[in-house]
Amino acid sequence: MAKVKKEEKTVFHKILEVLSSIFAVIVICASLFTLVFRIIFKVEVVKIFGYSGLVILTGSMEPVYHPGDVIFIHEQKDYKVKDVITFHQRGMIVTHRIKEKSGDTFTTQGDANNSADEPIKLTDIEGKVIRSVPRVGKLILFLQTPAGIVALLVVLGSLEVFFAAKRKSVEE
Repeated sequence: MAKVKKEEKTVFHKILEVLSSIFAVIVICASLFTLVFRIIFKVEVVKIFGYSGLVILTGSMEPVYHPGDVIFIHEQKDYKVKDVITFHQRGMIVTHRIKEKSGDTFTTQGDANNSADEPIKLTDIEGKVIRSVPRVGKLILFLQTPAGIVALLVVLGSLEVFFAAKRKSVEE
């Protein structure tokens, strides 16, 4: 019976080890992918198959989206009044709701704002918000700071040390 428990723990620990390795690889690959596109290709909104994830930084879309929420956008062929879109305006990336549409010109406004934005063209739009995840962006923003990078490396290093110790104890 004790032998079975030891094998179950070993399988469980192997699964955790694999999952932590996969997580580390995904984080590193996503970071490198984003870095290459932002620095080399000078792309502000990095998309994969027309999808992108962004972090809300201001309260202009409250109460629907809050600072620190992650939104996922997708390119559309057409956008409608009431769609929440992400677009370029005055050198910034903005996420607001479409209030009016006239051909390929759109007037947008943040839900928490009192006035409409300057009109934008269809070519300024990056995509429509299709999903959001509350508060996860705070972690993402933290991981982009020097302290966040150090914290991530410490966590990944600690996991590796933990699993190496587990492997050694199983072998003995």
